[in-house]
Amino acid sequence: MSRYFITFSYDGTAYHGWQIQPHSISVQEELQKALSTLLRQSIEVVGAGRTDTGVHASDFYAHFETEQELSDTELTQLTFKVNSFLSEDIRIYRIFVVN
Repeated sequence: MSRYFITFSYDGTAYHGWQIQPHSISVQEELQKALSTLLRQSIEVVGAGRTDTGVHASDFYAHFETEQELSDTELTQLTFKVNSFLSEDIRIYRIFVVN
């Protein structure tokens, strides 16, 4: 299993914080949907913190695991594709493999 880190930012105006909330949209939910769609499997994203409703993050970190081993080129392409699935208030800067 490979673990990948994500560096990103978001404008939290439209979201009820980072963490998935029942009956409310969250940044984590949007990111998981995009990654799950593109990687064609259920992806759970774990954030390095929490934010409240309407809070912005200029330098946020998260990770996910998958059985797929992605090359640097594939990770660059995945970053571009994830951004195309997300609204403009969430921006992925980099996805990279970690131990």
